[in-house]
Amino acid sequence: MAPGLFARYRLAMPKNSVAKDPDALRIGILGAANIAPIALTNPAKISRSIIVVSVAARDETKAKEFAKKHGIPNTHPTYDALIDDPNIDCIYNPLPNGLHYEWTKKALNAGKHVLLEKPAASNAVQTQELFDLAKEKNLVLLEAFHYRFHPASIKFREILQKHISEGHPLQHIKVVQSFPSFFPATDIRFNYSLAGGVVMDCGCYTVNAIRYFSGLEVESVEKAVPKIVAEEIDGRMEAVLNLKTPDKSDLKAELTVSLTNPWFSLQTYREVIPIFIAETDDKIFTFGVYALPGVYHYLSIKDKATGKTENLPKVYGEGYSTYKYQLDAFVKGVKSGGKDAATTIPGWVTGEDSVLNMKVIDSIYTTAGMKVRE
Repeated sequence: MAPGLFARYRLAMPKNSVAKDPDALRIGILGAANIAPIALTNPAKISRSIIVVSVAARDETKAKEFAKKHGIPNTHPTYDALIDDPNIDCIYNPLPNGLHYEWTKKALNAGKHVLLEKPAASNAVQTQELFDLAKEKNLVLLEAFHYRFHPASIKFREILQKHISEGHPLQHIKVVQSFPSFFPATDIRFNYSLAGGVVMDCGCYTVNAIRYFSGLEVESVEKAVPKIVAEEIDGRMEAVLNLKTPDKSDLKAELTVSLTNPWFSLQTYREVIPIFIAETDDKIFTFGVYALPGVYHYLSIKDKATGKTENLPKVYGEGYSTYKYQLDAFVKGVKSGGKDAATTIPGWVTGEDSVLNMKVIDSIYTTAGMKVRE
């Protein structure tokens, strides 16, 4: 029996840490970011194979408070000091988008493996440089598309790909990931100098989901319509992507992303659930709450001829969060030296994958008449 909601919550928010293996990886955090507890410190508590040993922040007092709150035994006075510590094996980089390139490059040059929050960098050129450097240094660099490592995501992709392989080509894809106006205008998500914009935020998930679940790459961006909320900043984006198909048939993927939907609006009601929909010649496959399947999700297949919908069993595996499954994958990748990670670790995000994803994001901005992030 799959763990229930409360059991999954307890696994995602553990109070105590398990005993660590003697060879557990030692990881440090760049910045006391809000995402760090759910993405790293909490899942690390219930993993024997990795331990969070330190955190550094621009404000050392903030770093010490963060460390005390989350059971981290040490702090470093600067990002450079953390990166240069020879007792640290890996770095987690959850800094604002515009700082990903600089500090990930420094970490790789210092010989550290890196778990890097999405998007990998500000643009495709920077992303390519980072993964080239990781390859040169024989280090693991993983862009944190955590949803891909969850058993529900892996299962949905298997089901969809099997149906496609049986002679049922994709005809249309739609993905939506939109939110009400949670964030103030001063938030880093709306700051161009920090590589902000909705496509750089939840938009990178939608692009990745289109490519990951379909198994296809984007040929071109046909249309991109932004809602501009600040100079060169998109608060909402609607785009149409043309995908490369084996038979060169026309296949479009629509994406809608927003951080600025009005509260209590029909638009918000319609778009509140992150959803991925793939239509083939005979069926419609739906993955509801695809971005956070560990919290809740639903999978369904609708027969276009009969109109009947089959609701598939939910897939929670051991009940861990997407971030725990991701952390396990990262540890496995590091301990294997990154060898064959793409073929042995389900959901693994390769360097090529990250670069291609960023190229699509760059193209969306160009098509929208906006600047590529710098």
